[in-house]
Amino acid sequence: MAAHRGWLYDRFVAGMTSGWYREVLTRLPARTRLLDVGVGTGAALVRCADLIRGRELSVVGIDVDADYLARCERAVQRAGLTGVSPRLESVYEHGDGPYDAAYFSASLMLLPDPVAAVRRVAGLLRPGGTLYATQTFQLRRSRLVEWGKPLIRYVTTIDFGRVTYEDDFRACLAAAGVELTELHTMAATRYHAYRLAVAQPVRAAAEKEEPVVEKVSDTA
Repeated sequence: MAAHRGWLYDRFVAGMTSGWYREVLTRLPARTRLLDVGVGTGAALVRCADLIRGRELSVVGIDVDADYLARCERAVQRAGLTGVSPRLESVYEHGDGPYDAAYFSASLMLLPDPVAAVRRVAGLLRPGGTLYATQTFQLRRSRLVEWGKPLIRYVTTIDFGRVTYEDDFRACLAAAGVELTELHTMAATRYHAYRLAVAQPVRAAAEKEEPVVEKVSDTA
């Protein structure tokens, strides 16, 4: 069953999220120390092995799913990514650091308390550190989608979480004490937008005093 769950995750999730990882990793300076919150099976991260090696990145990937993490450890070992360290650990208990950056790959709004998670991670960043999050946003309010999306896990075993709207996401970041500095649309359909959010703790964002930049990909 564990192998089946991991295969489904790699087949239906990693193919999309690997592009999201690449979008984030290409922004990181060389020798960045990154906290990956919700690393899952590690398949998406491993598909970006060229960037991890080329930029000499150090990645700590945490997840609370033991089956996924075991698969992640095997994938990292096969790829020879000595700079990647998978850990079976909750974001609410993680105390390592400091980190130059942190990344939630579609994992933030899955968490039981997203505000507490962002606040925890922000506290682990170095001064001037950056928080990244990729997220699928529902563009139109839909009671049917809100009701149906959480039920998908009972068919696929994959938790896609609840429907996320942009205003709820922004409110989460604000309540956690981080400031959104960029919201980049990587792709979009009629009903959904796949976006990269870039944020900093208020103490760092206040020093820069830069407005939020909204970008739309030419290929969206």
